[in-house]
Amino acid sequence: MNGDDLTKEELLSRFLQLEQRVEELEQELTQKNKRIEEQNEQIEELEARLRKYENPHTPPSKRRSATPRSPTSDSDEDDDNVRTDGGTPGRNDGHDPEWRTVSDPDEEVEVTCDCCPECGEDLDESVGVSPRLVEEIPDPQPPVVTRYNRHCYECESCGTATVASHPDCPDEGQFGVNVIAQAALSRYEQRLPYRKIADRFEQLCGLELSGASAWHATERAARAGRCEYEQIRRHIQDADVVHVDETGVKRDGDQAWIWTFRTAEHTLYAVRESRGHDVPAEVLGEDFAGTVVCDGWTAYPAFTSNLQRCWAHLLREAEDVADDHKKGERIHRSLRQMYVGLQAWLETDPTVRERAQMHRSARAELTSLVERSETDGAVATLLGKIEGGLDHWLTFVGEPAVSPTNNAAENALREPVVLRKIIGTLRNDHGMFVHETLLSLLATWRQQGRNPYEELKRVARDNEMISRAQAVPVVEPSG
Repeated sequence: MNGDDLTKEELLSRFLQLEQRVEELEQELTQKNKRIEEQNEQIEELEARLRKYENPHTPPSKRRSATPRSPTSDSDEDDDNVRTDGGTPGRNDGHDPEWRTVSDPDEEVEVTCDCCPECGEDLDESVGVSPRLVEEIPDPQPPVVTRYNRHCYECESCGTATVASHPDCPDEGQFGVNVIAQAALSRYEQRLPYRKIADRFEQLCGLELSGASAWHATERAARAGRCEYEQIRRHIQDADVVHVDETGVKRDGDQAWIWTFRTAEHTLYAVRESRGHDVPAEVLGEDFAGTVVCDGWTAYPAFTSNLQRCWAHLLREAEDVADDHKKGERIHRSLRQMYVGLQAWLETDPTVRERAQMHRSARAELTSLVERSETDGAVATLLGKIEGGLDHWLTFVGEPAVSPTNNAAENALREPVVLRKIIGTLRNDHGMFVHETLLSLLATWRQQGRNPYEELKRVARDNEMISRAQAVPVVEPSG
């Protein structure tokens, strides 16, 4: 039957059926478009989250990329053994094993047996010794409570009132230097909340104190060590090379920044509400004459022209561009070859004249690289970055003490970043003061191979002596 044979009512019925089918198809298309939009939004959200961990400014150790399995590994191996920081568990191939240092015994105990455990027959003298060293810690010790009866005197000559002092009796509070040192270490070495620090003292020593008391003890440690903090600052101000970096931290919920200034033997942290060039100017001094090793943040060239820009950042960014853009592959390859070649050449211990010649040659090569005309946004941005740092990429070629990367400062920021995840925010200026002071002292002492516990006790005792000396009034002699 063709269309001509259909009646008017049949044609109308078929038309209505077709119209209904069109509406159904349009609804299906609308739903599909809606699902596509939702999927696109999810993709954008996942890509944004991925960029947080996979970008040219993320160190390889922090990128979230699972380690590929070895071809010989078992397919059903536990996922717990797979690391996500680019490494594999255990000792690297070719590295010598590490063994614990065994201490000499403080006591020897003769363990003997009188009869055979099988038949009960009496045993004669032993035929040998099977020694076993066991290391144990002592049981928790109760606190030692001492009352210092400080005698008061009044000078008959000048009328000065004096209270006798004792080196182990603090002028403030009721806790001694051991408690102060342990509280500070529990906070900044073991990363415990103050409530947990109080619990730890009670469990291990039977010493009752509150979380607030643990905070005050830690704050006393910071005040005691502030003089040494300023000494560290002076050492860094006099250094020829300083690695500088910064990362965000919260101060009462508002944005602040923790800066690190690191040399071979000293590390200084400074918590500031600014990320500008005024911070290195304040810490290092306006007349700082050394070289600053840094990343590409604009605060550094605004502070000084004596810079070494970080090649690790540059190579990561170049690799990231090369992964997404064909034209970036040659740039990344050229930069990589230049960096590896310069590192190998510097191992030959070149003379000052040879260094100057190599600096000119390498700069000319970088200049030739950036003179390429590229319209691609990411590639053009990379070339612009290289061009903007032409005066600062090759400082390490001419100056032997300068490192081509800022890894030292980035490593120094790892501990504050871990604490930031635990603490969340610094509450006020006192918190910023304690944070920067104790982080600086502990990091510097670790660099110098010193015992943090002994050093904290030392600065606490020294601070008490200085405070007493400053409190003694100066009396003019009579007559």
